[in-house]
Amino acid sequence: MKICKSKPWIAGAFGLALAFAFCVSYSAAQQKITISGKVTTAVTIRHEIPWDDADGHSIFALKSEGVNSSTGKDKFMDGAEYAYVSYNDYIKGNGPHVSYSKMILNGDTVFSKAEGKTKTVLSPKGKPIITIEGTITFSKGTAPTKGSTFQAI
Repeated sequence: MKICKSKPWIAGAFGLALAFAFCVSYSAAQQKITISGKVTTAVTIRHEIPWDDADGHSIFALKSEGVNSSTGKDKFMDGAEYAYVSYNDYIKGNGPHVSYSKMILNGDTVFSKAEGKTKTVLSPKGKPIITIEGTITFSKGTAPTKGSTFQAI
């Protein structure tokens, strides 16, 4: 098994993906709040398996860790420790991904799953521009904003 150094755009792509993923609505204790934010992470484990069926095809398994920042009116897990693992099937930076994440803050823990597609194009200066679309589902945990517990159905 080969462990490769992280490419900066991969960590940035997932941080960006998670920032978009957190622009969702969250319902707890029959009160609806809107959450938004960004996650700043660094890839701590990265395994790449090149697959030679197409030019630039690789399968990635990543673990990233960092901090959640809530930017919305309703603060949600602001300052929480954040960790996620993901599986990515990319051809030249494009393709599907699935990730599982966990946020921990003051004894509260929230779990979620995100699925989507990543699209990467190069800017005129040769820098990657990454667009990520998908959905995030909160599966279980405690909701520190209102002190209630939730479970996805």
